Order: sequence, then C-alpha cells, then structure tokens
Amino acid sequence: MKEQDIHLTLQETEQLCRLYMESRLSVIEETELHYVLGKLPYSSPCIDEVRRIMALPLSREAILPRKKQSRFLRIRPIVGIAASVAIAFVIWFSFLRGGTACESHPGDSRSFVMAYSHGKLLKDTDARIATDLAMAKADSLMASAFMNEQYCLNKANDIISTTRNN
Repeated sequence: MKEQDIHLTLQETEQLCRLYMESRLSVIEETELHYVLGKLPYSSPCIDEVRRIMALPLSREAILPRKKQSRFLRIRPIVGIAASVAIAFVIWFSFLRGGTACESHPGDSRSFVMAYSHGKLLKDTDARIATDLAMAKADSLMASAFMNEQYCLNKANDIISTTRNN
C-alpha cells in the first residue's frame, strides 16, 4: 500500500471530527479519519475527544519511543507516599483536637467559613453573613418548589377524580 501525504489544516481536521461526532460520516470516511488522526500532530479539545472515542493516543508524541525516565519520575512514587502519610497525620491530629477540619457547628467560634463575592475573598463575618443569606435563599427556593409540587399534585388528583366520576 502506497502512503500518501496528508494535507489537512487544523480547521479541516476539527470539522471532520465534528462530523464524526454528529454521525454524519460513512464507514469508509470514519476509517480514513481514524488513519488521519493517527498521523497528524494536531491537538484540540474536539480532536482529542474523537481520539479518545476511537481509542487512539492523544498525540503522535505518544507513539514515539520514550526517553529515559528523569530522576524526578523515579522518585515520584516516594513523594506520593510521603504526601499520603502527611495527609493521614493531619487528619489524625485534627481528630485529637476534638473535631475534624471539615466539621462546623453553627455559632461555634472554631468553625471556619470561606466565601467569595465577585472574585474577592470575603472577611470571616461577611462570609458567614453571605453563606447564611445564600442558605436562606436556597431554603426558600426549596420550600417554594415543595409548595408548587403539592399544588400540582392536588390539581392532578382533582383532574383524575373528576374524570373517574364522569
């Protein structure tokens, strides 16, 4: 089989991938796209998604032989184990202090609240007020949704009972 040079731009390749995702390519065209994606070095979210679906490596570099591992990659498992031990120690220490780091008690001075408004970190008291207000709005929304659901159920039951009586 004679190999041909592939002359597709990034935009053309992305368009083919979009057509593939919309199931608008024939079986032959899908096979050709599979071949092309294995050869081209392009990378974009659309192209990478199609490569994942087709079970292809994400780029041509993944096909090339790997270089010798760096020293960092050899010690990475050791660093991971050390980080896990450190996290376990922090969790254990927080239990010794009488509570977990994630536990919060309303009105407790030890609880920690962090909130952002328009991309800026709020102070502790402002954060508490903002979160209390947000929670009150959420509770109100849930109550309103519950009342609406009850109204619709009652209306449906009325319609059902009316149709049964007729």
